Amino acid sequence: MNMNMKKIAGLGMAVVLLAGMLTGCNGQKDAAASENTKQAMLGGLTFLYDDTVWVPNPEEATDTSLRFATDNNGILGASCAKEAYYQHPMGMVMVSEQLYDTYDNFVELKEPTIVTVNGRDWYEWMVQYEENGVTVKSIHRYAAENYYAYTLSYLADEAGFETNKEAALAVMDTAKLVIPDNNEAEEKAKEFLVGEWDLGTAGYLVLTEDETYTWYMDAAKDQNNMHTGTYGCDVQNESFGFVEGEGVYLVLFPEKIVVDGQEGMTGSVKYDYGIALVPTEEGAYQMINPTTLTIYEMTKQ
Repeated sequence: MNMNMKKIAGLGMAVVLLAGMLTGCNGQKDAAASENTKQAMLGGLTFLYDDTVWVPNPEEATDTSLRFATDNNGILGASCAKEAYYQHPMGMVMVSEQLYDTYDNFVELKEPTIVTVNGRDWYEWMVQYEENGVTVKSIHRYAAENYYAYTLSYLADEAGFETNKEAALAVMDTAKLVIPDNNEAEEKAKEFLVGEWDLGTAGYLVLTEDETYTWYMDAAKDQNNMHTGTYGCDVQNESFGFVEGEGVYLVLFPEKIVVDGQEGMTGSVKYDYGIALVPTEEGAYQMINPTTLTIYEMTKQ
C-alpha cells in the first residue's frame, strides 16, 4: 500500500470511529464458516467475509474496530461505540460529513438511504473526496440503538473502487446485530415522564406510553406550530452526572415539524435533555439541554 493510501485508510477508520467515546464493545473473534468464508465478531456485530478477498489486519484492529485489506488499495472496516447519549444513524452520518467536508473536492455520491439487513435498518451513504491528490470513494453503513453505534465502511482509490465494491457490499449484507436493550430502565423513566407537561413560554410537551411525543409551541396545543416524533429515556446518565433516583434522561427524535401550518425540517435528528428529580419551590422540575444549555421549567398537568 502506498503512502497516500495509508493516509486515506487512516482517515476511513477515523470516520468510523468518530461517533464518540469507544467503550464496552468487547473484542473480536474469527471462526471458519466454510473453507474460504470466515466470521468476524465485534461487540454485538457479526459478519461473514471471504478470506481470499479480504485479509484481516490485526495490527490495526482494536477492541472497538476491525480492519481488512484487499487488492487495489481497498479497505473494509467495522467499528462499534457506546456513547454518552442515545444515538441515531443520521446523526452519525452528520458527524462523518463534518469530517469529510474538511477534505478537498468532497462530494456526496449517494444520500443516506435505509437498507434493511437481517431485520436491522442501516443507513447507507456514499462519498468521494481527495487526499494528497488521490481521489477516494467510500461506502458507509450506520446502525444505532439506544447508546450503541455501529459502522461498516469500504473505501478505495477511484481506480480500484469498483473492483471490490460488490464484494464489500456482499460482506455488509451478512451483518447481524444484537444490541442490549434498555427496556427496564426506560419503563422506570416512563413512570415519571408519561403525561402532559407545561413548559411555560417554551410550550407544552406531551409524552405517551408508546414512546411518541408532541411538543407544541404554546399551551393551546396548536397543531400548526409543533414538532412530533418518538423518544427514548433512562433513569441514569453519567454525562449528566446522575444515578437512578436523582434524574431522568430524555431524548427526542423529531420526525415532523410544523411552523405556521407549514411542514419543515428540524435542525437536528435528536435532542437530549436531563431532568432533575428535585422540584423547585414552585413544584416545577428543571430540564436542561446539554448542547444549548437551555433550562426549561416543567410542570406536570
